[in-house]
Amino acid sequence: MKHKIKVLAFLCNWAPWSCYTGMGDLEVPIPGEVNVIRVMCAGRVNTALLLKAFEKGADGVLIAGCRIDNCQNGTGPEVALKNIDHTYEILNLLGLKKERLQFKYYLAHESEKLSSDLHEFVERIAGLGKSPIVGDQGNA
Repeated sequence: MKHKIKVLAFLCNWAPWSCYTGMGDLEVPIPGEVNVIRVMCAGRVNTALLLKAFEKGADGVLIAGCRIDNCQNGTGPEVALKNIDHTYEILNLLGLKKERLQFKYYLAHESEKLSSDLHEFVERIAGLGKSPIVGDQGNA
Protein backbone atom coordinates (compact mmCIF):
# COMPACT_ATOMS: atom_id res chain seq x y z
CA MET A 1 0.00 0.00 0.00
CA LYS A 2 1.38 3.40 -0.97
CA HIS A 3 1.83 5.87 1.89
CA LYS A 4 -0.32 8.98 1.57
CA ILE A 5 1.79 12.00 2.39
CA LYS A 6 0.72 14.06 5.39
CA VAL A 7 1.71 17.70 5.53
CA LEU A 8 0.89 20.00 8.42
CA ALA A 9 0.80 23.75 7.81
CA PHE A 10 0.84 26.21 10.69
CA LEU A 11 -0.59 29.51 9.41
CA CYS A 12 -0.23 32.77 11.26
CA ASN A 13 -3.60 34.38 12.03
CA TRP A 14 -2.78 37.51 10.05
CA ALA A 15 -1.39 37.64 6.50
CA PRO A 16 -1.01 33.88 5.89
CA TRP A 17 -4.54 33.16 7.14
CA SER A 18 -5.85 35.89 4.82
CA CYS A 19 -4.00 34.15 1.98
CA TYR A 20 -5.56 30.83 2.94
CA THR A 21 -9.11 32.17 3.08
CA GLY A 22 -8.42 34.03 -0.16
CA MET A 23 -7.54 30.73 -1.82
CA GLY A 24 -11.13 29.64 -1.31
CA ASP A 25 -12.50 32.95 -2.58
CA LEU A 26 -10.33 32.71 -5.71
CA GLU A 27 -11.03 28.98 -6.09
CA VAL A 28 -7.29 28.33 -5.95
CA PRO A 29 -6.68 24.64 -5.21
CA ILE A 30 -5.55 23.51 -1.78
CA PRO A 31 -3.63 20.21 -1.81
CA GLY A 32 -5.58 17.42 -0.12
CA GLU A 33 -2.46 16.23 1.70
CA VAL A 34 -2.31 19.45 3.74
CA ASN A 35 -3.88 19.89 7.16
CA VAL A 36 -3.97 23.50 8.31
CA ILE A 37 -3.69 24.81 11.85
CA ARG A 38 -4.31 28.49 12.53
CA VAL A 39 -1.97 30.00 15.14
CA MET A 40 -1.91 33.52 16.54
CA CYS A 41 1.67 34.03 15.40
CA ALA A 42 4.29 31.92 13.62
CA GLY A 43 6.61 32.72 16.53
CA ARG A 44 4.33 30.68 18.80
CA VAL A 45 5.19 27.48 16.91
CA ASN A 46 8.00 26.21 19.10
CA THR A 47 10.36 23.24 18.80
CA ALA A 48 8.19 21.00 21.00
CA LEU A 49 5.16 21.61 18.80
CA LEU A 50 7.15 20.95 15.64
CA LEU A 51 8.56 17.70 16.99
CA LYS A 52 5.09 16.63 18.16
CA ALA A 53 3.80 17.12 14.59
CA PHE A 54 6.39 14.65 13.30
CA GLU A 55 5.71 12.27 16.19
CA LYS A 56 2.00 12.28 15.29
CA GLY A 57 2.73 11.27 11.71
CA ALA A 58 3.44 14.41 9.70
CA ASP A 59 5.83 13.78 6.82
CA GLY A 60 6.44 17.49 6.40
CA VAL A 61 5.67 20.71 8.29
CA LEU A 62 5.32 24.18 6.80
CA ILE A 63 5.12 27.32 8.90
CA ALA A 64 3.61 30.34 7.16
CA GLY A 65 4.36 33.67 8.79
CA CYS A 66 4.06 37.32 7.98
CA ARG A 67 6.92 39.22 6.41
CA ILE A 68 9.22 40.71 9.03
CA ASP A 69 8.22 44.26 8.07
CA ASN A 70 4.50 43.36 8.24
CA CYS A 71 4.26 41.35 11.49
CA GLN A 72 1.41 42.25 13.87
CA ASN A 73 3.49 41.00 16.80
CA GLY A 74 6.75 42.65 15.81
CA THR A 75 9.22 39.78 16.09
CA GLY A 76 7.10 36.73 15.20
CA PRO A 77 8.96 35.71 12.04
CA GLU A 78 12.35 36.16 13.70
CA VAL A 79 11.29 33.99 16.66
CA ALA A 80 9.88 31.38 14.25
CA LEU A 81 13.17 31.22 12.36
CA LYS A 82 15.13 30.76 15.61
CA ASN A 83 12.75 27.95 16.61
CA ILE A 84 13.18 26.31 13.22
CA ASP A 85 16.97 26.55 13.35
CA HIS A 86 16.92 24.83 16.75
CA THR A 87 14.51 22.19 15.43
CA TYR A 88 16.77 21.51 12.41
CA GLU A 89 19.51 20.41 14.82
CA ILE A 90 17.17 17.94 16.52
CA LEU A 91 15.76 16.67 13.21
CA ASN A 92 19.32 15.94 12.12
CA LEU A 93 19.91 13.90 15.28
CA LEU A 94 16.68 11.97 14.58
CA GLY A 95 17.73 11.20 11.01
CA LEU A 96 15.16 13.49 9.37
CA LYS A 97 16.13 15.75 6.53
CA LYS A 98 15.66 19.41 7.27
CA GLU A 99 13.79 19.72 3.96
CA ARG A 100 10.80 18.27 5.80
CA LEU A 101 10.45 21.56 7.70
CA GLN A 102 10.07 24.90 5.98
CA PHE A 103 9.20 28.52 6.77
CA LYS A 104 7.65 30.92 4.25
CA TYR A 105 6.66 34.60 4.44
CA TYR A 106 3.42 36.04 3.03
CA LEU A 107 1.51 39.25 2.58
CA ALA A 108 -2.29 39.13 2.85
CA HIS A 109 -2.90 39.25 -0.91
CA GLU A 110 -0.56 36.37 -1.86
CA SER A 111 -3.13 33.53 -2.01
CA GLU A 112 -1.80 32.19 -5.30
CA LYS A 113 1.76 32.18 -3.93
CA LEU A 114 0.60 30.22 -0.86
CA SER A 115 -1.17 27.71 -3.09
CA SER A 116 1.91 27.32 -5.27
CA ASP A 117 4.18 26.93 -2.23
CA LEU A 118 1.88 24.32 -0.67
CA HIS A 119 1.81 22.29 -3.88
CA GLU A 120 5.60 22.55 -4.25
CA PHE A 121 6.13 21.51 -0.62
CA VAL A 122 3.80 18.50 -0.99
CA GLU A 123 5.77 17.42 -4.09
CA ARG A 124 9.06 17.76 -2.21
CA ILE A 125 7.76 15.73 0.72
CA ALA A 126 6.35 13.07 -1.62
CA GLY A 127 9.83 12.82 -3.15
CA LEU A 128 11.35 12.29 0.29
CA GLY A 129 8.75 9.64 1.09
CA LYS A 130 7.37 8.52 4.40
CA SER A 131 8.94 9.98 7.50
CA PRO A 132 11.28 7.51 9.20
CA ILE A 133 9.85 8.45 12.60
CA VAL A 134 7.68 5.65 13.92
CA GLY A 135 5.55 6.91 16.71
CA ASP A 136 1.92 7.61 17.24
CA GLN A 137 0.71 7.61 13.65
CA GLY A 138 -2.48 9.41 14.58
CA ASN A 139 -3.80 12.48 12.84
CA ALA A 140 -1.25 15.07 11.85
